[in-house]
Amino acid sequence: MDKFLIKKTKEPPSSGISRGMKQASLHQLGGVVILEDLTSANQQLSNPEISPDQKIYILNKLKNKKPAKEILKSTGIGRTVHRLCRDENPIVSCAANEVYGFWKTHILHLLRRKPIEVESDAETKRGRASAKKMINLALNNSVIAEEIEIHVFNKCKKIMNHTYNRVIRKIHFCFKGNEDQKRRVNEMNSDLKEFVEEMYRDVMKVYAKQ
Repeated sequence: MDKFLIKKTKEPPSSGISRGMKQASLHQLGGVVILEDLTSANQQLSNPEISPDQKIYILNKLKNKKPAKEILKSTGIGRTVHRLCRDENPIVSCAANEVYGFWKTHILHLLRRKPIEVESDAETKRGRASAKKMINLALNNSVIAEEIEIHVFNKCKKIMNHTYNRVIRKIHFCFKGNEDQKRRVNEMNSDLKEFVEEMYRDVMKVYAKQ
């Protein structure tokens, strides 16, 4: 008896999603940040005609988002939510404080994740520890003081020289004599790398005049 080969149609590989279950869209995923959504939310929350209920609805949607500090600044949503923390409507201000507090905790958590650095000698370690302490004395925020020092150290090509010491001192006195700058940095409304660049340029201008 002749044998016949029966060719079976291959079934497409399973995507891992069972029937009846829908794949979540990007908008539905809690921590995913869509830039256009934040820009739109900022425009709506900045609209003086928007009702308190609409503000609360938008703020609740923002509650679990984890935008980077740069995105909060570029879209303006960080400043807008911070302003709403002082809204005359207590429910709106409460919702805004929850969002702002969540974002602040998230960003501080990222700041605490120290970058990998080459092991320094004992003298450099002591000098850098003193520099962080000096910044913190004026800023009163050890986490941000540490990040600022890292930016200064990197800007000075990871060498503790006269330029490094002068930039650290300039930052210390800047915070000590400028409460507005101190507040902006503590509230994360200021780009720390950009701030260090500005302090560094000012020091180099003094060098050029000498």
